[in-house]
Amino acid sequence: MSAVTTAMPNIGIRPTFARVTRSEWIKLRSLRSTLWTAIATVVVMAGFAALFAWALTSFADGPPADATALTIGYPIAQLTVAALGALVVTGEFSTGAHRSTLAAEPRRLRVVLSKGLIVLGAGLGIGVLAVGASLAVALPILQAGGVDVELSGDAIRALVGTVLYLAVSALFAYGVGLIVRNSAAAITTTVGLLFVLPIIVQIAAAMTGVEWLWDAYEYLPSTAGSAITGMSMGGAGSLEPWTGFAVFGGYTAALLVAGAFAFSRRDD
Repeated sequence: MSAVTTAMPNIGIRPTFARVTRSEWIKLRSLRSTLWTAIATVVVMAGFAALFAWALTSFADGPPADATALTIGYPIAQLTVAALGALVVTGEFSTGAHRSTLAAEPRRLRVVLSKGLIVLGAGLGIGVLAVGASLAVALPILQAGGVDVELSGDAIRALVGTVLYLAVSALFAYGVGLIVRNSAAAITTTVGLLFVLPIIVQIAAAMTGVEWLWDAYEYLPSTAGSAITGMSMGGAGSLEPWTGFAVFGGYTAALLVAGAFAFSRRDD
């Protein structure tokens, strides 16, 4: 007499958005490049803040120093966090690890969103550390040199804005990475859009005297976005802080949408 067996259903753990996001956070946290990027960003920002504070001690009898100026190293910090944002996605493409990610979670849009959320969180965290380190290093130097520091409402907004600007810069590069899928190409494209393009437009505007080029310059990604830092790269016609940041956010959103579309349409 043969025994009767009943096949048990294969019950697996459904990958929720929270689980996917937690997995992406573990992957990012385990990368050595994440730690080195955070350290480099903090050291660069704090180093520039210390040098600038030391220079300001020569003007101890002058007006109070604006705390906004202590984040003068943000353009270089922007480069480091942008590199991290790009590598979050391009690193997986270069190693083929994205196939394992998609095998665990086939819904590609969810993967894009979870990675983007982690990039934003990492950018915010690194930005807070960098701005905090800048103040922690520079303020004692200024106080020892007899220089007063003005911490007005605009200065606080600019300090917070610097953190936001760095975080969105990481998202900007993440969007580029989703589109080009190559680490070197993503970083080169991001540097070109954020750093090289404004220089080219400035030179062209100065050489030709064409007024609309100066107007266009104010709406370039980094020129518009930097308005929120209190140290805008723009000229007299710079956008208002939150307006400029909204323009930068619009560019970033467009890249993310294009990147998500490209990621969802490709075979691998």
